[in-house]
Amino acid sequence: MDFYQVNLVAFVLLNGSMVYQQYKKEKAAEISEKLLDCDTESLIGDANIPRADSATAFTKTFFPVYVLVWAADWLQGPFIYTLYKDEKQLPEEIVARLFTTGFLAGAVSALFVGSLADRFGRRAACMLYCVITILSCVTVLSDNTSILFFGRALGGLGTTLMYTVFEAWMVAEYNHRGLERTSLKLSTIFGRMTTLSSVVAVLSGLVGQGLVSYTKTNCAPFIASVCCLVPAALFIWIKWTENFGDNNTSHKTGPSLRLLLGG
Repeated sequence: MDFYQVNLVAFVLLNGSMVYQQYKKEKAAEISEKLLDCDTESLIGDANIPRADSATAFTKTFFPVYVLVWAADWLQGPFIYTLYKDEKQLPEEIVARLFTTGFLAGAVSALFVGSLADRFGRRAACMLYCVITILSCVTVLSDNTSILFFGRALGGLGTTLMYTVFEAWMVAEYNHRGLERTSLKLSTIFGRMTTLSSVVAVLSGLVGQGLVSYTKTNCAPFIASVCCLVPAALFIWIKWTENFGDNNTSHKTGPSLRLLLGG
């Protein structure tokens, strides 16, 4: 094996070991908490105390979406430049402007994305991310420069949403469910997110390269991203509840998306 393959195998094994060790640790904590739940109920009855099952249900609600969203992002990243420069034969100056457009869109949207998500709903903002990023991926099928610039602007906005609203929803939902009184701590969730992101990055890179080799086009990873984002959006729509920045606003499950989209 060459140097790249050796490092890849080592990185995969390292991340796999981290995931396994974290799984064992969390499984032990879950068993301990279930035993504690039984002892607590025998002493004080059925009090309004979150159970270990609540923590498990929460992780099963959040992490499938998290993995799909990050897979969609990692699938695209390595192939944006080669798509523009090599496949579409765009001049270097145009490629630079496309990337600049994405960065500027991300910087400008960072000024208002957080406050709008707090006002209209973080669940709605997460679904909006899926829609925007799907549109951004679809634009790469066009050779029209204006459409490509539009797609890069959408990509910049999507990146800002991805790095803000999903974690904001998770933290708010965690606190709303009172999970701080269980063995599932926020530090554990963020640690698992970091580990999963690393594993997903490696696997997405391999899948993306395989798709490019098989289809002979750098557009393939972007279509694969769409295939990740569609089930993510459906899962959010069906499973997630809405939360807002205003502590006086109750959780809701439906209409905030229409508000965010101006309907």
